[in-house]
Amino acid sequence: MSTFNEYNDYCDHIEKIMKGRNEDGSFKYKSRVLREMELRTKEILKRGLGDKKVAHDLVMDEFSEKNVIDGYNEFLAQEKEKRIARRLPVASALIMLASVVIYLAIGFVTGVWHPTWLIIEGCATAVLINAMFFGVTWFDRRKRFYILMRLIVMGIVMVLSQFMFLVLRIPMHIQKAYLIFLASLAMMFIGDLILATVTKQKLLIFNYLVTIPVVTVFAYVILGILHIIPWSWGAEIILLAVVVDLVVLWAFIRHNRKYIYKPEVNEEW
Repeated sequence: MSTFNEYNDYCDHIEKIMKGRNEDGSFKYKSRVLREMELRTKEILKRGLGDKKVAHDLVMDEFSEKNVIDGYNEFLAQEKEKRIARRLPVASALIMLASVVIYLAIGFVTGVWHPTWLIIEGCATAVLINAMFFGVTWFDRRKRFYILMRLIVMGIVMVLSQFMFLVLRIPMHIQKAYLIFLASLAMMFIGDLILATVTKQKLLIFNYLVTIPVVTVFAYVILGILHIIPWSWGAEIILLAVVVDLVVLWAFIRHNRKYIYKPEVNEEW
């Protein structure tokens, strides 16, 4: 060890940055950062840098306040994910058990067994959707498997639409409840658009340009089947979708023009 005592310097550096942050797991995170700083110092020295003081200063700069705090926020998010992942199976099992108990209690007390079984179906749907949402957030934090995230979002829409169909068709006796599946196809595109927007995908504009006409066509078909609008409006509906697409494209181009590099402006300044 050198006279400036790397270990104590690193400890003081971490404690100064983490002062006042005493959430659960803060000690674990500080220990991890200290270990990473020490390993990083050894790595720099192994690459041929012989001066320990210079290596020490480089590591102190690398583990700046911003980097340490950003890492801490990431650490807290990961710890929260781990807690949810541990509790999710138990909570799901308890919810399903409770739904079965409620269904049986209603059945034995009132003698009504149909359509009260939808209680179990509804709880199963909620549990499955919750697990799917957790999967989407898990993949999003790791910035990978975007295609799998899209499939999960589509799965959420289909699971929810299946339950809504049962509710509309069985207890409410709505004959055209099957239209919920047609609407779910449009919702898949909308869900995919929301996912692309939240995750800030590079080709987001194409999601908008595709989603707007597709959703418009589905809405036109559903409203036509329900006799809310006449079928003769087809051309006008499609034209409206094209106009909206053009407006969105124009707004996107205008929004991004301010980010275009203009060397002549820099030269003037």
